[in-house]
Amino acid sequence: MGGLYLKDLLTSEEGSILPIFAVVITILFIIMAMAVDFGRQVLVSEKLKMATDSAANAAAFSAKRYVRVEIDPGRYEDLCCSEHKCRRCCKDCGEPFEVVGREDELIEQKGYKKYCCSCGCGGFNILERWVEYEDNGAEARTAAQAYFDMNRPKEMTSAAGGESYISSIEIYDNKSSNLYPSVVVRARGEIKTLMLNFMDKMYGSDLTHLDTSKCSQGGTFYYDVNNQKHRAAKSIEGCE
Repeated sequence: MGGLYLKDLLTSEEGSILPIFAVVITILFIIMAMAVDFGRQVLVSEKLKMATDSAANAAAFSAKRYVRVEIDPGRYEDLCCSEHKCRRCCKDCGEPFEVVGREDELIEQKGYKKYCCSCGCGGFNILERWVEYEDNGAEARTAAQAYFDMNRPKEMTSAAGGESYISSIEIYDNKSSNLYPSVVVRARGEIKTLMLNFMDKMYGSDLTHLDTSKCSQGGTFYYDVNNQKHRAAKSIEGCE
């Protein structure tokens, strides 16, 4: 009896609206699902960008500053004797010479003094400054990974059904490069959808996850020979 009623309903004028109504409801649900999940993707993508920014800046900050200095060794202590007596005096140690090393060791910690003679140096002059990412960038890569892990979006963790990771770290330590000295970090991530995944069963689509990628460039700042702090990288187009 119920089957006959349903058949009559579907063939009636009122019943013919039901399939159209079902399609409209489905379309509205899809639109709502897209709004929710793609909206989440946009928000979480910004969090991923913050994670890559922190990673790139941490890697750039790990660079060590180097200097080439000219040191006047000064004079050394000796005995100066005349016909009647001898006295202590200071004699010239020779011509100035150049030394290359880390700025914090040579200048800030006054390491240049170990090149001075016993009566003291005649002073030093900074000839050149530059930065290096030591150990082939190993410290920079470690710093980048550590800061990325600390700022990783929780929506892109395995606990939330997603994932995120650094896909590449490019270290520009060649002085001839327009991107020197800087570090470019690229990351990828995906979030688990809340509503769109129902379409996988209905239409055989693959909307269980939505992925995104971000790129950040961190530049190293340092003082030039005139003690003017500036960013040395000529280009900030590492992500283009």
